[in-house]
Amino acid sequence: MALGKVNHLHFAVDDLEGTVKYFTEKLGFKPQLLAERPGRPSVGLMSPAGDLLFDFVKVSDKLKEVEAPVKGWPYLCHVAFEVEDVHKESEELRKKGVTYVSTPDYNPKSGRTLGRISDADGRRWIQLQEVKPK
Repeated sequence: MALGKVNHLHFAVDDLEGTVKYFTEKLGFKPQLLAERPGRPSVGLMSPAGDLLFDFVKVSDKLKEVEAPVKGWPYLCHVAFEVEDVHKESEELRKKGVTYVSTPDYNPKSGRTLGRISDADGRRWIQLQEVKPK
């Protein structure tokens, strides 16, 4: 058996409404219909490029007690989004109130220019990677 393409990324967030607002208004994600889960609201958001679905669910108090990160929740280090110009994108996002965790920086060893921003809850897992046409 071979694994196929990534279908979606699933995240538990503290503020579901704030996360949806942040990703749609500031980062350009589009709402996507998902299957209903009784008692556990979730929102699907498609990436601006239309290639990756993010499934966000609100963390319940019960879930925090039973399945805290130390008890098995996977930790996502980051998701890298390709952009044409990290510095230009960084300026546009700052104007929208997006917080940069690390300013765009060129790494000569990897040949990449990277920047990292935080999400609506202040978590640092969103990375921007400049991709130059070959």
